[in-house]
Amino acid sequence: MKTKTLLPLLAIATLLSGCAAVSYRNLAELPGETLSTHCTLARFEGIEDVPCRFRTTLCPNQCDHGGKYARFAIVEYTAYEKQGRYGDPVQRDFMVRVAHKDGSPDADTPVPLREVIAALKPGQVVGLDWAHVYVTDPKTGSKWPERIVTRLAE
Repeated sequence: MKTKTLLPLLAIATLLSGCAAVSYRNLAELPGETLSTHCTLARFEGIEDVPCRFRTTLCPNQCDHGGKYARFAIVEYTAYEKQGRYGDPVQRDFMVRVAHKDGSPDADTPVPLREVIAALKPGQVVGLDWAHVYVTDPKTGSKWPERIVTRLAE
């Protein structure tokens, strides 16, 4: 499963009830056919190391699999829509890659999103929305699924 966030975005710091609340919203147009959308309340479980799953001939030394992932346990769905046959069903958890296995930041995860994740405390409940999108590369015709975070808010 490939999880990415893309393109222009907006990180907003606001003051709510005397507490600083940080949120992330991806304002970019989604880069493909939307298969499903997920709006949830999720509990941040922390950052964990996920090893390579040894699924290609490049594994484990030449692949870019595994790394540090932020894990979220889904507490409740506030909205869900499956637009097609292939959209993801309702999920129990969701992960966002924040760093490669060598510890360098994942450039596919925008800096503002990584900053919001870094500010979260384990056990904190947040608003987490994402879209399951089927992307087609116009140059090569290659196709793949992506799960793009569209909102993360304290």
